Amino acid sequence: MTLPQIIDSKKVYSGKVFDVTVDTVREGEIVYQRDVVHHPGSAVILPVFADETVALVKQYRHPAVRYLVEAPAGTLSPGERPEVGAARELEEELGLVAGKLEKLTEFFVSPGFCEEKMWLYLATDLTETKQRLEPDEVIEVVRVSFQEALEMISDGEIEDAKTIIALMLAAPRLGSPLLEALYPAV
Repeated sequence: MTLPQIIDSKKVYSGKVFDVTVDTVREGEIVYQRDVVHHPGSAVILPVFADETVALVKQYRHPAVRYLVEAPAGTLSPGERPEVGAARELEEELGLVAGKLEKLTEFFVSPGFCEEKMWLYLATDLTETKQRLEPDEVIEVVRVSFQEALEMISDGEIEDAKTIIALMLAAPRLGSPLLEALYPAV
C-alpha cells in the first residue's frame, strides 16, 4: 500500500513544547487537510524499588484542569536517545539513578492529530541522588506499593494513559497478580 502524499504543510503555531501545522494530504483521488501537532517525543519512567513500591508524581495538568498521579516523564531534547532522556528525567524529577533501565514499549500518544511518541522504561536497582526540578515544575512524589498503584487504576485515582500502560506492562515482569489486584474476588 502506497503512503499518502503531503501536498502542502503550513506552520500555524510554534511553541515551547510543540508546533502545529495544517497539512494537505492526497490519498489516492481524495485530498484532505489535517491539523498536526509536532512533538519531539517523550521518555516515561516507572521507578520500582526493591521493597516493591513505585514512585509516581502528582502534578497539576492544566488541560485536564486537575492534579494527576503519573509516571514521571519528560520531553526528549532534539537528537536525544530515549533511554538517555529517561535516565535524565528520572534524576531531575525524582532524584533517582537506575542501575537497570528496561524498555517496556514505545507508542504513539494520539496519532489522530499528534506525532508524539513515548518510550516507556521500567527503572529498578535505584539509588537516591538529588532532585533537580525545572523552575516551572511543581510536583509531589507519591510512593505507594505496586499493588496499591494497580488498585488506583481501577479506583479511578490514576487516569493518565501512559501511567496505566506502564503499570499494566510492568506487572507481569514484577510477578504481580495483575488481574487479582484489579478485580478482586467478590
